[in-house]
Amino acid sequence: MSLGSTDVVVSPPGTASAAGSYLEWSPILGGAVLSAAISTIMAAFGSAIGLSLVSAEAGRSTSLVGLAIAGALWALWVTVSACGAGGYLAGRMRKPLADGSSHERGVRDGAHGLVVWAVGALLVAFITSSSLMGAARTAASGVASVAGGASSLISQQADPLASALDTVMRSNGAEPATQGEREEASRILVRSLAGGSLEPSDRDYIASRMATRMNIPQVEAEQRIDEAFARLNQARETAKQAAETARKTGIVVAFMTAAVLLVGAAAAYLAAMLGGRHRDEEIDLFGGR
Repeated sequence: MSLGSTDVVVSPPGTASAAGSYLEWSPILGGAVLSAAISTIMAAFGSAIGLSLVSAEAGRSTSLVGLAIAGALWALWVTVSACGAGGYLAGRMRKPLADGSSHERGVRDGAHGLVVWAVGALLVAFITSSSLMGAARTAASGVASVAGGASSLISQQADPLASALDTVMRSNGAEPATQGEREEASRILVRSLAGGSLEPSDRDYIASRMATRMNIPQVEAEQRIDEAFARLNQARETAKQAAETARKTGIVVAFMTAAVLLVGAAAAYLAAMLGGRHRDEEIDLFGGR
């Protein structure tokens, strides 16, 4: 009977978990929570700063361009700060593994930073849509409302068509126009507005009806109709310009949001690598080495 030999293999320290996943969720979740907390707090501060920059009086309020630039810079700073802090925490708290080179450990630390950025973005989206951010949403909507509040109430008309009809059919003590006549004139004006011009036959028809009804000269009735139609055209162009401005603003905001998020991802990656390097070198941020 022979005794078999037994080979003893000694594994280097830190390789016991190499067979599993390299992702460690405890530092990832900790970094994501820190990132979400910083974003939430700074969003509240940003709302307060935004409210301080606007006023119901147009002369005392910061311009929309200035508000847009300030908002973009604030969003960029908050995103970089929050993602950087969360990524650094995850990289610093991750357990080092000895089965890879220094470069490989840096890549793994950076990967943890990217996951922190992704989880943190989901947390911020959840918090923003929940009742916890109700006050911040109210403040943010207040910024937009106050910015255009007083001037909008003064300059905008609730119903330009009704105002135009009032101008056309204003009576000077004579019998006022009936509801049927107003509706007929309204249909003609709406159709002409869609076509881009008021047909002479429609103009003459409305003018003759109004001149007869209100006992005014035909020329005065035609002048009223021309002025009312010009105001309707102006209101339509103003609405088209507002819609175009809103479309362009939406495009810019979408691109800026994507750019800020990508910058946040890069900040989280680099900060996690920095945190891992400080972990390996045992650097004390507050007292030197």
